[in-house]
Amino acid sequence: MQHNARYLSNLTPLRGIAALLVAVFHFEMVAARFVPATQTLFFEKSYIMVDLFFIMSGFIMLHVYGEGFAKAVTREGFRKFLVARFARIYPLHIFTLLLMILCFTVLMPGPTMPDGIENPAAIPTNIFLLQSFGIHKLYSWNIPAWSISAEWWAYMIFPFLALFTGRKKWLSAIVLFCVVVAAYGYIMYLAPRKNNPLHNNINTTFDYGYLRGLAGFISGMLVYGLYRWASFNKVAGKDLATLLIGILLVAALHSGANDGLIVILFAALVLNFATNTGYLHKICNNRVLQYLGDISYSIYLMQIFLQEPFSKGLRLPGTIGVGRGKQNIAFADGALYCVAYLLALVAISSLTYYFVERPCRRFINRKWNGENKGETMPQAVILTQPRS
Repeated sequence: MQHNARYLSNLTPLRGIAALLVAVFHFEMVAARFVPATQTLFFEKSYIMVDLFFIMSGFIMLHVYGEGFAKAVTREGFRKFLVARFARIYPLHIFTLLLMILCFTVLMPGPTMPDGIENPAAIPTNIFLLQSFGIHKLYSWNIPAWSISAEWWAYMIFPFLALFTGRKKWLSAIVLFCVVVAAYGYIMYLAPRKNNPLHNNINTTFDYGYLRGLAGFISGMLVYGLYRWASFNKVAGKDLATLLIGILLVAALHSGANDGLIVILFAALVLNFATNTGYLHKICNNRVLQYLGDISYSIYLMQIFLQEPFSKGLRLPGTIGVGRGKQNIAFADGALYCVAYLLALVAISSLTYYFVERPCRRFINRKWNGENKGETMPQAVILTQPRS
């Protein structure tokens, strides 16, 4: 498949920032809560950054592959698509899974329960990317990888969704919009949630994570339909729109607004970033921000290795309280620890990006897709996007 899609550089930093916010959310949950929920719910709600990844992924998939699947889904086209997606997400996923098994069952063994995080029975589930389908009663092994499972199965049906949107533009928009509303509504208000019976949010992972991922992915495809509306984008891409959406989004996260509203703001944010050519575009092309976006997938999957020791009993000096999300600490001390944690995470992620993620992607694409350079294949997966 040939890919002539324009590289959307503005979305790269968005991935990096979102990945770091997810890492901070988990830091507060397992290590030290330094920003009390009574002051702001911003970090408390940062679990929803995963849905921003899903929206960007659906958007970029249609941007890169939409034209190729608009008229037909051929066997060869489908094969090449899946090989490229496999090359992008699976090597690092399997690497982190095997490393976790080695580190936390051999080098740092602890109590293992049948339905615990380090459940041996969940290893096959994780290998075959089924950990978002509620097969087990709790998330397992590399916890953030539930979203990789959801992403992969969205890929499996994407070519047919792209064919639908290519042949039936308006009908597909109506149908897919109804699917998104129904999916989010079911998760928030009807689904028998295992880990959050209070509902009113979409923070589901191992149980209905696949449905959450699909809803976000399709939302991104719908946003791409607006992206192709040139006259609309002249307004949507303005710096003023960036400021307005940013203020509304921060306010929504700070106040703990309904997740449905935040998802809508995410959709607007992706459209705004993708179309902006003004001051925001100059900021987004900063080398540091671009680099964080490039390694964002590694950041997302490697964070578990800096968090799991705290689940094994490690405590930071100055923390008070016991239990997930209850280890409180003074703001100044906690912020310092968190910065050190993020710097360590970026350093580790840089290593896995250059020595695992990128070379494996290049090898698989060269071997099975006939690519001379793996980088020529689109990188449009969770936390990533194509670079031409």
